[in-house]
Amino acid sequence: MDERDNDLRFLIDLARGRFSRRDALKASGALAAGAALGGGVSIRQLANVSAQDAEPVGEVVWALDAPPPNLIPYGAVSQAAWNGREFFYDSLVMWDQDLNPIPGLAESWEPDESGSYIFHLRKGVKFHNGNEMTAADVKYSMDMAIAPPEPGVAIAVLANITGTDIVDDYTVKINTATVDPTLVGNLAWGRYTAIVPENFYDTSNALSEAVGTGPMKLVEYVQDDVVVMEAFPDFWGDGIPCINKLTLKTLTEEQTRVAALRSGEIDGGTFTADTVMTLEGDDSLTILEGLVSIPNVIQFQTADADVPWRDARVRQAINKVIDRELIRQNVFGGKAELTGAIPPGYGDYPLTPEKLAELYANDVDAAKQLMIDAGFEDGFEVELQAIAAPRSYTQNAEIVSEAVKQLNIDAKVVPLEIGTFGDNNGSGAFQWQATGRGMRGDPSGYVIDFRQGTNQNVTWFGDGYNNEEFNTLYDEALAELDQAARVPMYQRMQEIIAEDAANLYLVQPYKFQAVNNRLTGMYVSFTDTNQGLRMACVTDTE
Repeated sequence: MDERDNDLRFLIDLARGRFSRRDALKASGALAAGAALGGGVSIRQLANVSAQDAEPVGEVVWALDAPPPNLIPYGAVSQAAWNGREFFYDSLVMWDQDLNPIPGLAESWEPDESGSYIFHLRKGVKFHNGNEMTAADVKYSMDMAIAPPEPGVAIAVLANITGTDIVDDYTVKINTATVDPTLVGNLAWGRYTAIVPENFYDTSNALSEAVGTGPMKLVEYVQDDVVVMEAFPDFWGDGIPCINKLTLKTLTEEQTRVAALRSGEIDGGTFTADTVMTLEGDDSLTILEGLVSIPNVIQFQTADADVPWRDARVRQAINKVIDRELIRQNVFGGKAELTGAIPPGYGDYPLTPEKLAELYANDVDAAKQLMIDAGFEDGFEVELQAIAAPRSYTQNAEIVSEAVKQLNIDAKVVPLEIGTFGDNNGSGAFQWQATGRGMRGDPSGYVIDFRQGTNQNVTWFGDGYNNEEFNTLYDEALAELDQAARVPMYQRMQEIIAEDAANLYLVQPYKFQAVNNRLTGMYVSFTDTNQGLRMACVTDTE
């Protein structure tokens, strides 16, 4: 290796975070050398140097605040389940950090004349068992995705897929019932479209085993405790993985995570805003923050025929007395943003802060008049269920409960553990709920529940909410392949939801993660996953 190679090697290590403080003095000279190597080598470009040029090194222990219940690749809806398996699996398409679809296991794709999609697969991609991925594996995987074996459940966002055809060993056609502009985004999300070896469910225990094409391969899974994995040397992606061993350790109590972080038992985890404030003075730690897709919402159930809030005027009155700034400051310490149905950060689709402020303007007198007009000036009693942990959902509910007292509404807050809360939510066994919405692969996923006749709409709204303008816009947007043309459609749909107060969207909080300084390259992902660990590296700080 000549001097130019040594300079490039240092630049690679610098880009990946593999350098100590005593090496920092080399940086200026190496950067100058980088310019000579090819007209200006950037750190961003060097971060994409292939894994063959830099062997994975070091071990990382990352804390999870909820235990992965299993490792099944298909039909597991909980965030905890995804957190346990996200490094084992890839999808045909990926997102970059700005949510632009980019090639994953498919090098390219295009719609055909029927509106279905042709995907051209990468050649030479290896599964963790050493077998090469082919079209047969993709067909098997997509068949499993749309009809997952138990305990997985069918996912509505894939319901338009009618099947997958093998064109040749490296080409597949995913057929759709209708023109589907959501397919590429839902594949890029990747949460429900992992690619596994053909007949995986016949040869492996999908609950506790994982065989994918991802950057890490499974070493050990202990339910409610740890998921241990190691770098997959034949991973197809450039510059990944950088970590040699990754352990996901379940630590449900936040103060336990704090103690483990301070002692060096773990290298990082997720923490509340209040706890992060106590960690900011620790020079051995780095605090990361960013918006994530968790729009907090008060959800109404209007399928019951005799509830007062079937009347839009009652819902609109409630909207006018809720002080979202109070929630933003008191619950999240100012670290949250106003949100509509589509949260800020999701491309061009969200409503502007100015529009949201207009839609959410407080007016107690107007609210009281709406209640009189609706015949409910004396108010009513209602049960407001809230997710017990994290505590923020219950705090949201408590602030809403206090606000609606101005309308003579007695909202009893009932905190519930997530299992019971989720069961009630899925079955419609609630009146109001303080909850949150997660990431979606397409903007339609954030608003589908308001489309009359869709699955959850029937359970949650019934005939208690129906807006024909919304229904028409929703259907038109699902038939439009031009993504730019869809933007104003979804913005108007969000305005309708807010004007009708079909549900009451509150704020989208920031997410906080604290990491040991030895871990570089980690970032808070908008998807609310830990995908930053795919890019992260271990470095010394001596």
